[in-house]
Amino acid sequence: MANSKVWKEDIRNFGDKYHIYTTWLAIVFNPIFGITDYFNIQHAWKQLLLFRLSITVVCLLALLGRRYVPYSTKTLVFIPFLLISIQNAYTYSLIEVSDFTGHTLNYIALFIGAGMFIMWNWYYSLAIILLSMVANAIFFNMNHRLDFEHALVNGGLLLIVVSLFMFLLIETRRRLTIAMIKSKHALLLANEALEEQKKIVEKKNQHITDSINYAKRIQTAILPLQERLDRALPTHFVLLKPKDIVSGDFYWFAEKERKCIIAAIDCTGHGVPGAFMSMIGDSILNNIVHDREIHQADLILNEMHIAVRNALQQSNNQNKDGMDLSLVVIDHEHQCLKYAGAKNPLIYIQNNELIEIKGDKMPIGGEQKEERRVFKQHIIPLIDEEKERVKTTFYIFSDGYQDQFGGENKQKFMLSRMRKLLLEIHQQPMQTQKNFLDDTFETWKEAGKETQIDDVLIIGVQV
Repeated sequence: MANSKVWKEDIRNFGDKYHIYTTWLAIVFNPIFGITDYFNIQHAWKQLLLFRLSITVVCLLALLGRRYVPYSTKTLVFIPFLLISIQNAYTYSLIEVSDFTGHTLNYIALFIGAGMFIMWNWYYSLAIILLSMVANAIFFNMNHRLDFEHALVNGGLLLIVVSLFMFLLIETRRRLTIAMIKSKHALLLANEALEEQKKIVEKKNQHITDSINYAKRIQTAILPLQERLDRALPTHFVLLKPKDIVSGDFYWFAEKERKCIIAAIDCTGHGVPGAFMSMIGDSILNNIVHDREIHQADLILNEMHIAVRNALQQSNNQNKDGMDLSLVVIDHEHQCLKYAGAKNPLIYIQNNELIEIKGDKMPIGGEQKEERRVFKQHIIPLIDEEKERVKTTFYIFSDGYQDQFGGENKQKFMLSRMRKLLLEIHQQPMQTQKNFLDDTFETWKEAGKETQIDDVLIIGVQV
């Protein structure tokens, strides 16, 4: 009901504006057209001028009187329309036969011109036509120089047709205007509803974003402290670039009995689902390494696989979530690296030679068809045959970097390009390497006008 009142008020305002304009036009121009009477009807121009001035005064009083006696602008504009129609009928009683057709055209111009401005209900138009016909009949009888047949042929039929046209013009315009204003209000209401929904969605999104940002603080808190990493691994870097606020990629670190254990883990998914998996992975690794004191690379992965499947009850459902990871044990006592990988490789460089050790072709968790999943441990010596320490730089990473689309041809970065890049920069300071890898990734992505498709994690360590 409230909405109906609004659009009806708009229609009233729309009509009021044009009706007041039309009344003013009648007040101003009706006496001015008396000039044409002087040249066309010289024997009666004074009578017509008096008639015109009388109509102008009545219209002006009607316009000013609305301040004291409120009535609709439809009634206001009805007054000059009717009076000028009567004025035209009166003119018929004064004109000669030769002036009849020209005056009829003036009458027609009145009907069509007014019809372009007036917007009222059909019964106002009908009243104008009927009253004009009565006035014409009265004044026609006053003119003994015009017979009915002559008047009908020279303009009467045309005037009747134009009267009907005016009727249809005003009614059609009124209906179209109402439809236009209704449509405008419907659009405004729809926009208001959309704006309200937008605010609701934005508020919900803000709540979700705030929650995810809080979750990021929690996820960041489970990552190894930078001070611990700097103390245990003085020359290292960690490049972690989540696709979303939180990440399915995470890294893990522990020191045990002259051993440093570091892992780069890529959980199924990214964003919130991946972050949930990262919490599970962190908890399982802490239990295996710290509580159960398992420090051998392959055994850690074996136990981790069992724990993930048990945590997600994958023996009893179709859940296939899991993790790909590379895990390295830096064994200071035996001067070697011990690596085990679930799908993800280890790249290490010694004496300017890059060597890649591929991970086992099976993930942690997920679907298991074999009776027992066993991961393999690889040992990389850190001393040569003369028992001299060999400077070694190794990298473990998720697949987000090499799978990123970009470049001029919008293709994947690829592991081959990544290997070449690591070999080129491996002798530079670790922070420089990290910055270079980050800049290269962004440049590659922007060159192809691509967005980041996955979480990115690269860990580089020099021992």
